[in-house]
Amino acid sequence: MTTIDDTPWRRALRAYPSSWRERHGEAMLGTLLDEAEARGRDEPSRGERIALMRSGLAVRILGWMPHPAREALATASAATGFALAVMFAVFSGFGERVDWRLPAEGQNLDLQASPGLVPAGLWVIAFVLILCGAARAARVAFAATAVVGAGVFFYAQLDPLAGPRAITTVTMTVFALLALLAPVRARLAAAATAAVTTGILVFFHLFFEVPPGSPSDAIWLRVLTEEFTGFLAGAVWVLALMAAIVRARAVARCIGAAATVWTIVWLIRLTMWDVVTGMLGLAAVLAVVAIGAGIFRAGARWGRGTHPREGAA
Repeated sequence: MTTIDDTPWRRALRAYPSSWRERHGEAMLGTLLDEAEARGRDEPSRGERIALMRSGLAVRILGWMPHPAREALATASAATGFALAVMFAVFSGFGERVDWRLPAEGQNLDLQASPGLVPAGLWVIAFVLILCGAARAARVAFAATAVVGAGVFFYAQLDPLAGPRAITTVTMTVFALLALLAPVRARLAAAATAAVTTGILVFFHLFFEVPPGSPSDAIWLRVLTEEFTGFLAGAVWVLALMAAIVRARAVARCIGAAATVWTIVWLIRLTMWDVVTGMLGLAAVLAVVAIGAGIFRAGARWGRGTHPREGAA
């Protein structure tokens, strides 16, 4: 038995939720005490306290979502964000900045790069790192993408002619944050989702005749409209339901994560169009999720009561 007082470490572990401490607290405490005894310390260092607080906060924030769901959502967000970043770079990365306040002879009609190319480029780097198996390095790139995307958003408010439309930077930043939910290691699922999403977006760009060099609002007003994003989210949810019916759980989880991502795009699109409509859409989605979760839990309780596990009293 160690002679070190474990009270300071127990206090430091309070950063974690009680449910986590009940399952893993004693094992974590034993590891901390053994390391402290080997180093001759009788209480956690400042660095250890900060590390425990940071990881405990992450557990509290992410504890409501099972880890497989976090992985699936991070994978779908990384793939979808990559597709949107590529579409933005190809079709709206370079364009003319027309200032309607100036006369025609005073306009500079040369193609100019958009600041949105910076977060789009970081997206490509992050996704390439995922395909190479460098999940941790990809998370660093996603964090940089979120920071740069927020910076480009504020820059676009100061210079609307230079910056991309707000919904572009907001969507890319939100997806970068969602991609940070878990390391993306499902390279095949990420590549397949990115390929399918990119193919769909390219088809609709060609169908609606949105050429390269178009302003960023052309994509959102002619391709990624409220109706299209809502239709796409609904169609993917139907596919996820069909996969769940045939009990293809892994496929259903991946498709469901993609459906969640497009539902988020739809909500962002609605909110950018009209705040009240966006809030009503969010309330409707939360109501459907709550009802679905209630039905699932009721079914699970009924199943346990009808078919009790072996060995249960």
